[in-house]
Amino acid sequence: MKKLILVSLLLFSTSIQLNAQDTKPYSIPGSETYVIHSKINQREYNLAVSVPNNYDKSKKYPVYYLLDGYYAFPLIALSNKLLGPWRVGNKIEEVIVVSITGKEKSFNEWLWERWPDYTFNPSIKFDTTFAKSWESPEPLVSGKGDAFLQVIRKEIIPLVEKKYSTNQERGISGHSLSGQFVANLLFKANDIFSKFGINSPFLLLYNDNEIRKTELAYSNTHASLKAKIFLSYGGLEKPEEIKDLYEFEALLKKYQGVETKLVIFEDETHTSVIPSMIMRSLNYLYKREKN
Repeated sequence: MKKLILVSLLLFSTSIQLNAQDTKPYSIPGSETYVIHSKINQREYNLAVSVPNNYDKSKKYPVYYLLDGYYAFPLIALSNKLLGPWRVGNKIEEVIVVSITGKEKSFNEWLWERWPDYTFNPSIKFDTTFAKSWESPEPLVSGKGDAFLQVIRKEIIPLVEKKYSTNQERGISGHSLSGQFVANLLFKANDIFSKFGINSPFLLLYNDNEIRKTELAYSNTHASLKAKIFLSYGGLEKPEEIKDLYEFEALLKKYQGVETKLVIFEDETHTSVIPSMIMRSLNYLYKREKN
């Protein structure tokens, strides 16, 4: 009996050891990560890069940047693999996807970290409101978007284009607060980006719809805007914000060279819409032309 118990304990111990040895971190095939310690704004950024199926260094590829990479990278990387050229997909052109995120290690930290970078002008009102709502241990300070844009221009894009074979065609997409950031890039960075995903953007409420003032200033000196733009909202989000996005799209259509598509995802909330908007933005902005 003692011998049987000893053998059983030995087998159990061996099983635990095998299970522990079999456990290893999950990674997405064809992806690499980089850390940038910015000299521009003294902040830390993590980049995650996923190349298309059958990536070939002798070819040149467009690059699609996605903000809020903390949660978005697994979704965009695998969507790119599924929709890209292979036996079952073949819906979009080959594209390198790059997600950008801060140094956050949790969803709460993600909320705090993104706040200064994705807002172009300060708002003490919203700093106070969201610091309390999100239980931030430090005061939130908005209005650092221009510095973050310089990080993208001078540090992130050069790194990506040094490491990978690119063709200088770039797109960028964001959701909620980062959707607002991308909307501003239509007028502030259309020299480096030509494709834009603006999803559930925080436009109407922030600083009394300040994006309208940005657009108006741009329209005073420009009649054209070379841009392919995907806009979306969840159907269960606030009706006044959805209406405002339709009005924003109408403003964009007056420019020569603009191509837009606005989608309302029925029965989706501000958060449940995320997987749908990531997949559809990618599919629209990089749709493969039929042979």
